[in-house]
Amino acid sequence: MSRLNRQQDNSGNGLWAGVIVLCIGLFFFLDRLDLRMPHWVFSWPMLLIVIGFIMGAKRKFQGPAWFILMLVGTVFLVDDIVPFAWDLRRFMWPIILIVIGVYLIGKASSRRQQYDEYLRGGSTSDDYLQATTIFSGSNKVVLSKDFKGGNITTVFGGTELNFMQADIHGEVILDITTLFGGVELVVPSNWDVKLDVNTVFGGIEDKRGINPMPNSGKTLIIKGSCTFGGVDLRSF
Repeated sequence: MSRLNRQQDNSGNGLWAGVIVLCIGLFFFLDRLDLRMPHWVFSWPMLLIVIGFIMGAKRKFQGPAWFILMLVGTVFLVDDIVPFAWDLRRFMWPIILIVIGVYLIGKASSRRQQYDEYLRGGSTSDDYLQATTIFSGSNKVVLSKDFKGGNITTVFGGTELNFMQADIHGEVILDITTLFGGVELVVPSNWDVKLDVNTVFGGIEDKRGINPMPNSGKTLIIKGSCTFGGVDLRSF
């Protein structure tokens, strides 16, 4: 993948990063004006809610990352706005785990339907990847010569996928969801890889070198979200 293509792929992410930084700057600027507004309006929980909403708008409110940010901000903000006899914050982690569980159940049902559609289309079970890692680690070598894509979910764990012996034709979408975990992908050097992953307190590290080879027509599109975790992309 050329340097120019990578810059074009990251232009959209750079735009939204600029929007978030701009909102943070305006947030603190208004706070310094002493407008005599309620203290919680310019608090860090409200900032989390704003950032979560912006990220949700970017992804059309898909995935759990934006919702978790808004949930954490709301839990800490409610006690400041509406006084309770008990501390609502102590329920934050149970609520987050419940939300994650409901999200995983709903996503599993959606993935099953997509998986059945691939099988009805003539693909084999090896051509479509489904991997869920929770409180553990997994390491998989993909051998399919007609890889069609898949879904990767990693929660409090790690997932390693090796595509060096696999092959794709045209564009293929790999959807990843990482919560408090990490994903490492090893792809062939002649694949064109496009990244469209939302990150919240996480990061994506592209360790591939500049590819001097011409475009082979093989494009892997990586979509999804990375929350409190990391995605590592390598090529040999």
